[in-house]
Amino acid sequence: MSPPELTPAEIVRIARTTVTYEPKLAGCVDCEEKAPIRAIILSPSLGTPLVLPPGQTRCTLFIAAEAMAEHYFGVGNPVMPVEYYGRKIIEAKYGPVFVDRHLRVYPIQGKETAAEPKDTMLFRDGKAASRAMEVVKVWQVGQFRGGLMVNHRGEPVAIIRPETVGLYKDMTHVYEIEIDLATLPGKPEPTVMHTFAWMVPVPSRYAQRPEVKGVQTWEYQDQVILDFLDAQAKSEEQNGQNHSPRFYEYDVTKATTFALPPLKTDTAHRLMAWHPVIQKQNKTLKLGHLSDVHVDVRHLALQKSPACLIEATDGTPMPGTPQTPRASHLCNSFLALRDLIEQFGGKGSADALVITGDLIDFNRNIVPGETGNTIAEQWSEFNVLNQIRNGKLYQRGADDMLVYSLLRHAYRELKLPVFLTTGNHEAYAVPYGVSPRPNQWVVATGGLEHVGALKGAHGPRTIDPTKIEDLGKVVGAGAGALGGPLGSLAGGALGKLVGSKAADKAAEIYQDFDRASDWAEDKANAGIGADHNLTVYEICLAYGPTYAQSITSKNFTPANFDWFFTLITPLSDWRLDYGSSQTLLGLDWGSGENYLNPLGGLDKIPKVGDKTRWVAEHLPSRADKQGFGILPRATQSISDEQKVLLQGGQRRKRKVGGSLTVFSHFTIVSYDGTIAFSKPDRQIEPQESPNTRKTMRFEDNAGGWNLNNLGTCERNVDWYFRECVAGHDQPNQDKVDYHLSGHSHRAGVYTVGLRDGGKRVQVRSAFDPGLSATQSTNQHGGPTKLIVSSSGGPLGTQNLNGELKQWLLTAPSGTLLNEADATPIRQVRTEAGNGRPRLAVALDYLHIDKVETPLVWLPPASGPLPPTSWTMQVGPLTDALQCIDKVRFWVFMAATKNAPAGWNQVDALLNPATDWRAQPRPGSYVMAAPLQPLLARFDSSTCRMFCEVLLKEPIWPKGSEKLKGTFDVASSWVFPVDYQYGLIARRLGEQGEVPDWKWLSLTLNPDRYPPKGKITKVHRK
Repeated sequence: MSPPELTPAEIVRIARTTVTYEPKLAGCVDCEEKAPIRAIILSPSLGTPLVLPPGQTRCTLFIAAEAMAEHYFGVGNPVMPVEYYGRKIIEAKYGPVFVDRHLRVYPIQGKETAAEPKDTMLFRDGKAASRAMEVVKVWQVGQFRGGLMVNHRGEPVAIIRPETVGLYKDMTHVYEIEIDLATLPGKPEPTVMHTFAWMVPVPSRYAQRPEVKGVQTWEYQDQVILDFLDAQAKSEEQNGQNHSPRFYEYDVTKATTFALPPLKTDTAHRLMAWHPVIQKQNKTLKLGHLSDVHVDVRHLALQKSPACLIEATDGTPMPGTPQTPRASHLCNSFLALRDLIEQFGGKGSADALVITGDLIDFNRNIVPGETGNTIAEQWSEFNVLNQIRNGKLYQRGADDMLVYSLLRHAYRELKLPVFLTTGNHEAYAVPYGVSPRPNQWVVATGGLEHVGALKGAHGPRTIDPTKIEDLGKVVGAGAGALGGPLGSLAGGALGKLVGSKAADKAAEIYQDFDRASDWAEDKANAGIGADHNLTVYEICLAYGPTYAQSITSKNFTPANFDWFFTLITPLSDWRLDYGSSQTLLGLDWGSGENYLNPLGGLDKIPKVGDKTRWVAEHLPSRADKQGFGILPRATQSISDEQKVLLQGGQRRKRKVGGSLTVFSHFTIVSYDGTIAFSKPDRQIEPQESPNTRKTMRFEDNAGGWNLNNLGTCERNVDWYFRECVAGHDQPNQDKVDYHLSGHSHRAGVYTVGLRDGGKRVQVRSAFDPGLSATQSTNQHGGPTKLIVSSSGGPLGTQNLNGELKQWLLTAPSGTLLNEADATPIRQVRTEAGNGRPRLAVALDYLHIDKVETPLVWLPPASGPLPPTSWTMQVGPLTDALQCIDKVRFWVFMAATKNAPAGWNQVDALLNPATDWRAQPRPGSYVMAAPLQPLLARFDSSTCRMFCEVLLKEPIWPKGSEKLKGTFDVASSWVFPVDYQYGLIARRLGEQGEVPDWKWLSLTLNPDRYPPKGKITKVHRK
């Protein structure tokens, strides 16, 4: 009797398990103990999950495998392999055998840790892998080299970040795996969240580590993550980042306003790779969108501040003043974000969530648990320039780990898949002050860094003398050009002289580290205090005299993206095809940003007048009209590979229909805060590059980069408008339906009209989906909806009709996109974590940002000084709101022979001022206040005066009715004022914005409020 005929699968298995071909474990006697084939799962991943439409159980995975897989997977060498975008597509006919051996599907709660019995396979039918060979398909789809990733049909489906390839240096090729969950034993329920895993044994050298103690099997990806975190945890001197040394998830359900939540210190909650998959039941996904969540553990340290605005000499708040420290009002980004995710994950809310970058503020951050409880300790610890090399106080990782933990919470508890892209802040290396100023030290440091004389925040603090001359040449060239009207020789001589002196001066300034904390009137980012729901005075009181520091101009460090691309997803750009109804595309920020924009303001020079006519003639008009110092732009997006990905999405839309939705951190259209949505006739003239030389008008509504597209990208913008954006009255057969972005912290939905073949873009509608009246453009179909979500952690800003200009503060929020709804674009807001905007902060910023002078008190034209009554003049924006309830003054009088030092409370009585016809004068009020006895002996060198404004619900103008109730008016507005010659007005200069450090120390308590020089001092090592 002849032996039974072997099946094809058995023939393959026998052939591949011979001593000749099968990889063995070193020292193994039994040839059946095969060495594992290492691979990483590229997709799905924690930040790029696999979401299946109703009824679909077929899954597509992409892995990168080591070199020997090419042989053992049976990758052949056909005479004419199919090639797409430089990627060869070859069937891996024996790949299913190794998928059967290594691939597993687990509940999202955790992966198996115990070693499986010998010859355990995914399909549980023995090592012959018969079932796997029947139902699993594997293709090699290119080398693992970064760039475009294609599927076996040659369609671009993602972009692998090239820098990430180096983390997995032993992986050589990318493989696509097609597997059906319905064919697996036990048939895992597809509507329940699961995770794929490519499992291998844990090498013995890791077995005793506390994170993996008792773990016998894991993913090779978990090993790479652990090695990466180990390298990050090294001290700065060892080229590390002082990463938080314990690599576990936080218990985000126990987060508070003052301390980090506890770590879950068990192996199931260590930081590791996840590859989620779930089937959704809606034909069209309801999509949540968040951006700019800015998780920042420094909030926890700031909220510990015990400093109050009006304190007695013993440090207690004066009776009648706000009794809690103002830092207790700080908006905690993480708590706001957690609540928004909970809302999106609520029943019936969103099927999936997309977060488009700025997950954190910066990488190295203060450790809240290491900060003291006194003002003196906290001020000293916030001196970043002095403390950044203190590896115990400033570490990397806590913010990233909080985000990672919250993602795991979303998957595990809410069953909410979350897609992510990067923003620019994921690359920021070190903290900046809470009101950073471009003072002379900052400018000098930036110049020295620009020519390589300094090596950034983590480099040595000594200047490379060989590079100083380069700085002189740069400055000299600019001075020589501007000196051109003097003649070429004279201009060149002027440039050489100015350049030499400037370089020497920059070196001198830099060496005086205390000057890093100097005040300057200009602000690098005026809105940081408002983001935190605090006035500039309040946040600086909590932070201390180093509020102005910005210790490097090169904070954007692309290597910092490694954390995101190692633990969240290795894909920089991604695509999800959801049945025939939707295609989603996520676009990466890229590895560069432009924020100083040194050429962006040149076009404004000719405005000066005839004296600069020569400059105007010699500086061609550029397409960039945004000026110096801008909201950062993405310099490498939209890249050519991103174009290919977008074109693939357009082809699919033409073929199967459905919608095309794009996500990015950078904007396409987003108004500057000074531009109200109601302002008409806004336009953009898209160009190939910001440096395009083209005759254009000298105004902010001209050019390709202007006040209508802040925070956009710099490449292929003209192509995107021409090929991807559908304008009004144009067909949308293959254009983008929705483009959701963030970055500007200002919510908006924009639609445009395209003229001259897309050479001129006119904004046709602009509105806030949460605060504006319902718009006719808020419907599915028609022109592309360019959506900007506000910040999902800090407060946002808005300007509907100029109510408070750019300082109409809004609660943290995101966008819910439901194509099936009659009004598909809706806003989701939260007030968690002090997220309700304080009206006091908005009004204070009208003064800080020089929008208007909200309050000033004028004495009578005649009469004794000090007077008994004043005319209180209220700025037009403030007065229009009718939000002032009461005015109170707090006057500190120095000690005299007859009276101790102390505060005096004076309540004022307000009545409308009238003209000669007895008609109210707009913005004018008669204020009577018994201040005369105090002001008669007021000495501005020792005495101090504050105004406290008690507020009430504003009266909002027509069209802004939805603003009613959005502001916190219970919190009063307190700011420093001065008295001189009968006039009461806000203090001038630094002391009108931030605390008077010297006075606090000398008058109240030097132990509680140390001298400024003691806090700003920087050790030179």
